[in-house]
Amino acid sequence: MSTLSLETLHFLFSPEGDILMNEAGTLEGDFLTRLTRLRKSYPADQCSAALELLDLRKRAERKFSLAAQMFFTREALEQASGEVVARYRAKRFTEGSTVLDLACGIGGDTIGLASRCKVIAVDSDPVRLAMAERNLQVYGLADRVKFICEDVTQVPLQADAAFLDPSRRDRGRRVIGLNDLSPSLGFIQHLIQSVPNCAIKLSPGTDYDELESLGGELEFISNDGECKEALVWCGDFKTAMRRATILPCECTIMHEQVEPVRSGLPLAFLYEPDPAVIRAHLVEQLAHRIEARKIDDRIAYLTSPERVETPFASVYRVLHHMPFALKPIIAKLRQLNAGRVIVKKRGVPFDPLDIQKKIKTDGTEELVLVLTRLADQPHAIICGPMFKPGL
Repeated sequence: MSTLSLETLHFLFSPEGDILMNEAGTLEGDFLTRLTRLRKSYPADQCSAALELLDLRKRAERKFSLAAQMFFTREALEQASGEVVARYRAKRFTEGSTVLDLACGIGGDTIGLASRCKVIAVDSDPVRLAMAERNLQVYGLADRVKFICEDVTQVPLQADAAFLDPSRRDRGRRVIGLNDLSPSLGFIQHLIQSVPNCAIKLSPGTDYDELESLGGELEFISNDGECKEALVWCGDFKTAMRRATILPCECTIMHEQVEPVRSGLPLAFLYEPDPAVIRAHLVEQLAHRIEARKIDDRIAYLTSPERVETPFASVYRVLHHMPFALKPIIAKLRQLNAGRVIVKKRGVPFDPLDIQKKIKTDGTEELVLVLTRLADQPHAIICGPMFKPGL
């Protein structure tokens, strides 16, 4: 439950609350300085809530286009899906259908769903639910949503489809195992049986076998290079075994049977697959798509003689590669006029920060040092800076 009271929240909703928010927004200085100024005219709880909301609205700008008018709690904002992700997901739901949005929080997913569907939004936290209703008003979608303050396990599972975002925190600690979720794994299984066309949002770090045990399509979604979530799509929503989707371009790659990709020494270009591609176990499929090969059978780097633009990987020009030995590596970096050196690693036990501290170069070129494994031996690949992912 939120530490913010409903009484304070309703004050912030009011015209008087707007006046406080506007005044708080004009103040400068640290939190305590601004709080002291505001407390001359308003109760302490209202002042603290207003200042925190201003901070949260600023943070939320990366997630929501109308963040400046929305309401959040700190934890609820961290858990909320961003607008780009929510609207992408909503496209699988049939337009005009009725959807249960279970554990809706402050309404991040509800915004996406309500843009296409009629929504029954359920949450047991009255503060979050009140925020969700106000946030849907901000987007002009509140008339498409029925809000219910109730434990999601107690509401009738009657709708055309359902979306569930279970809590992945236990006493403030992040959890990723299915047995640690709230509502429980048992409820998730019951939901899949009761509303077959459903989607469950989970952590991308959840054990892969646990995700597969739910029997749906696994979609790993990446936004701006960060794997944000794993979606389990059940019933008619299932269109593939696995897929990785890159946002905001909405580019997707899915599982298909392919021949194993051979491995060999790095060629002219090195590809670092997006985390969603790696998590979805689709590196082989990507290799076939861009006509690349692996550098090692167990390492998720690809290489090719020609640069192929792809949204599914970062691409680097290979300048040199050699077995790992720090002194020769530093000598080669100096020969290549290295200045700032970014160290990356995969499949080897080295600490990139420790290696970076030991590299002393005074050139002008920004280079990338990739520490990895080739044929079960540590290897270094020196690259130019990353090309921006293309479409």
